[in-house]
Amino acid sequence: MDGEAPAAASVAAVLGDDDLLREILIRLGFPNYLVRAALVSKWWLLHASDPAFLSRFRDRHPPRLLGFFAGYPSHYRFVPLPQPPELAALSRRAVSSFDDAYSFALNDTEIKHCRNGRLITMFGYSGRHSLLSPLLAGEPAAVVPLVPRPLLVGTVERFTEIFLPEDGGRDAITWVDLWRVGQKVSAEVYVLGPGGWGVPATVTTDLGFPYPTTFFHKMLPPVHGKVFMVTSIGYILGLDLATASFFALELPVGVGNNTYMLSCAEDSGIYLVSTDGFQLNVWLHRMTGHDGGAGGWLPVDTFCVREACARLAGHNWVSRDGDYIDVTAVGDNAEFVFLDHRASGIVLYVHLRSRVVEKVFDRQLDSDYIPLSSSQIFPLMMIWPPIFPALSG
Repeated sequence: MDGEAPAAASVAAVLGDDDLLREILIRLGFPNYLVRAALVSKWWLLHASDPAFLSRFRDRHPPRLLGFFAGYPSHYRFVPLPQPPELAALSRRAVSSFDDAYSFALNDTEIKHCRNGRLITMFGYSGRHSLLSPLLAGEPAAVVPLVPRPLLVGTVERFTEIFLPEDGGRDAITWVDLWRVGQKVSAEVYVLGPGGWGVPATVTTDLGFPYPTTFFHKMLPPVHGKVFMVTSIGYILGLDLATASFFALELPVGVGNNTYMLSCAEDSGIYLVSTDGFQLNVWLHRMTGHDGGAGGWLPVDTFCVREACARLAGHNWVSRDGDYIDVTAVGDNAEFVFLDHRASGIVLYVHLRSRVVEKVFDRQLDSDYIPLSSSQIFPLMMIWPPIFPALSG
């Protein structure tokens, strides 16, 4: 008994030392363990939630990819990726939350965007959207208010998308309504605040000459406050959300339309990951201004996955001329990429820096498999920064 008092005093001395406490916390390794530690006391919460400490923690322990939602409108499933025991419970929670929230409506549900542990879905053609946080225990799906879309006359084509905020929170959801009338392209940008959708920012630009009936292929999620539209004529049409202005960004030489995706890079740059058959190419654009020249793209990596694809597809695939892979999702800083090989029905996960290639999904094992169809892939990352509890007392 006599030894207990000195031992307790030693523990108190260590944990009462701010520098030592921060060194202990930063070695926890996982954000969910950091949240648990913050429950000990307000003092621990103060250190765990300090922005400077969180920046160090993220540098040492980047947010992990837990799994991904795979499928197509009306039919999705969550596919967990192998995790250490410390994170297995989070993956199980994601599966359970998604099934509980949407199993009754999967026949009419489309996933619109997934970012930082959250996702937005749309129910059928009603225009109703929901926000789900499958990693947060007990948080129900939230209904997103309807957007007051304008009625347009003479529209050649129209494109609308809804996106989660880049800062990782659930506030400031952005709705982009884009349309073309003749040679003019217009957009309205709505941002969701506490009182509902704010007054939209409106912008119009003249393309200068007629374009094909189908000008826009898809709208990519915001990168550094900019939305990018994949077009049919060899360049990306960008929309700066902060200044409500359009700009053009030429594609790198050799990159085809609709064969690439973008991801954010540090210091306001963007990565472009494209495919040419089975060849992956990675480009970096510093985006120091609205320089739309193709010369702004710097090739940083190239990688062929044909051999890995043939090995992982096995007897499901007989190689033919013209076979190719699609880029379906790219991680921040081009850390990883998901590839869809339609000919065999498999989805590949590629960690670009380590050159690891894995088969993570086989659509032929799905009862609703449609040959040569494409899959939508939505990676589910751990929430960052962590959501800390509010301590009372």
